[in-house]
Amino acid sequence: MFSQEFLEAPWVVLILIANYLFMLSIFFIQRRIGKKNYRYDERYYQVNNQAKSRTWDIMLVIMLIAWPIVIIFDGISFAFFLLTALYMLHCIIMGFAAAYYQSKE
Repeated sequence: MFSQEFLEAPWVVLILIANYLFMLSIFFIQRRIGKKNYRYDERYYQVNNQAKSRTWDIMLVIMLIAWPIVIIFDGISFAFFLLTALYMLHCIIMGFAAAYYQSKE
């Protein structure tokens, strides 16, 4: 069920979890410092929203390019179904977000 790499070194997952906790603590520290320095004004939110929008669009293209690459090199396997699930989740979330923001206007 698990990959051979995971079975040989299961402690790597602990390193990943520790890394996520470290990044979360850095996020909160950075956020607190930013609020004290008044970095989060209206322009900040506008620029970040535009950047997130473009990132979302680019990620969609990257996923569509990665799909045939996964099929070519890995076949129809777990990676294909994972990528398909991520693509479907991506599109569903984009639909909900579009409907939500459309209803706010």
